Amino acid sequence: MSGELTRRGALLGTATVALAGTSSARGRAQVGGRAQLRVPWPIATVDPHKLDDAAAAIFGNALFDGLYAYADASVVVPALAEAEPELAGDEVRVKLRAGIVTALGHALTARDVTASIARSRSLGAAAWLADVPSPKRVDDSTISFATRDPQKLARTLASPLLVIVPSGFSAASPDGTGPMRADHRGGALVLTRNSRSARAPSFLDELSVAAAPDLSSSLRAFEAGGDDVGWLGLGLHEPRAGAKSFDAGSCAWAILRTGSLAGVWDSPGNAQRLCDGIAPAKLAYLGLGAAWTTDKDEGWGGAPCELLVRDDSPWLVELARAVAATLSRAGHEVLAKPISATDFSSARGSRAYALAVDVARALAPGAIGALAGLSTSSDSTSAADAIRHPPRLGDVSARTLPRTLRVGILGEIRAQGGRVADLWLPMCADGTGVDWGAATRGRAR
Repeated sequence: MSGELTRRGALLGTATVALAGTSSARGRAQVGGRAQLRVPWPIATVDPHKLDDAAAAIFGNALFDGLYAYADASVVVPALAEAEPELAGDEVRVKLRAGIVTALGHALTARDVTASIARSRSLGAAAWLADVPSPKRVDDSTISFATRDPQKLARTLASPLLVIVPSGFSAASPDGTGPMRADHRGGALVLTRNSRSARAPSFLDELSVAAAPDLSSSLRAFEAGGDDVGWLGLGLHEPRAGAKSFDAGSCAWAILRTGSLAGVWDSPGNAQRLCDGIAPAKLAYLGLGAAWTTDKDEGWGGAPCELLVRDDSPWLVELARAVAATLSRAGHEVLAKPISATDFSSARGSRAYALAVDVARALAPGAIGALAGLSTSSDSTSAADAIRHPPRLGDVSARTLPRTLRVGILGEIRAQGGRVADLWLPMCADGTGVDWGAATRGRAR
C-alpha cells in the first residue's frame, strides 16, 4: 500500500475507502522531496482557533487535527478520537486515541482537549459552540458533554476551528499533531515531516513558506526558477516553461465590514450590496474565484471615509486599495488605510470605523458552516441564534448569506496558481485548499 493510502486510510479509519478513491487516479505516491513558495500573507503566527487567521486557513491542515474530521463535504469520521461519540446516560463521551504526541513532543490528554475547546470558544467558535456544554474530564483519555446527540456533537467537533492543541499553545510556535511540524527559520515558516503525526507523516520532507511583500514577488520567483509554486499565477511576465496550473479551492473569504462610523450605511445587507456592485473584472487579478452576478453599481454613498485593512497582509492591502478606488464617488471618497494588526483588532472590537476589509473562515463545509462563519464575523452574539435555528438554505451561494449581516463577501481566498510539473498539490477532502500532508514531489504529473 502506498504512503498516500496509509495516510488517508488513517484519517478515514479504513484503507479500503482510500483505495477506492485514490489508487486509480494517482498510483504510488512519491515520498520525500522539498518545495519552496511564498505567499502574500503574514506567517509569523498560525492560530487555528481564530476566525480571521489566513495562515491557518491555508496551512492549518498540515499542522493540526481535531477529534473528528470531514472525509468529504458531508461525512464525519474519527481523527484524534478513538471512535464515534458514545451516549452514556445523560451525556455523550469522547475517548482520545492512545499515545497521541504533538510534533514538539507533548503527550495529549483529556486536559489538553478541554483546554483546546475552551480556547476555541474564547476566540472564534463561541457561537458555533453555543449549544455545546463545556466538556468535563472523565479520565486522562475521556471527556464528556452534557448532551444526548452524538452525531450532532461529532459534526460540531469536526470544525477546523476546533482542532486540538497542547495546553499553553502559542501561535508563534504552532504545535499540533498534523502531518507536518512548524518552525520559523530566517523569517520563513518551515514545515517538515512530523514523525509523531497522529495520521501518519507528510510525504514531503519540507515545505518552506516565505512571506511575500507584494503580489508580484511569488510570481517573479516562480518564473525565475527560485520557487516551486507561483501563488495566483504561472509567472509575472510570462508563464514558466513546463509549469502546471493548480486550483485547490477556497480556504476562506475576503469580507467587507461596515462599522458605526458608516452612519445609515451600517445596516444589515449594505456591505453585501456594496460588494455585489463591484464588477468582477476589476478584482480578477486577485484570484477571487468565479465571477458573480453584478448588482447596480451605486458605490459608496456615505461621508468620505477610510477603509481599514491590516498592513501585514499584502494581498488584503491590494484588495482594499482596489475596492476603495471602485467604491469612491465625488464627495463620497473612500481611502484605503493600512494599520497594524493590533490597531485593526481594536477598531474591529469597538466597531469604530466606517469600512474595513477582513478575513472570515467557514466553520464547516456547506451553507450552514458558511453562515456560521460569516454571522460570527458580523456579530457573534446574534450568530448563536442563527446556528441554533438555521434557515432552510439548501445549496446556495455563500454570497447570498450576508444579506442580513453587517459583512459582505468580496470574494474567495483560494489556493491556486502555478506549480513545477513534478510537484503534486492535491485538494483537501472537503475542498478547502491544498492537502499539504498529501503533497508529493517526484515524476511529472
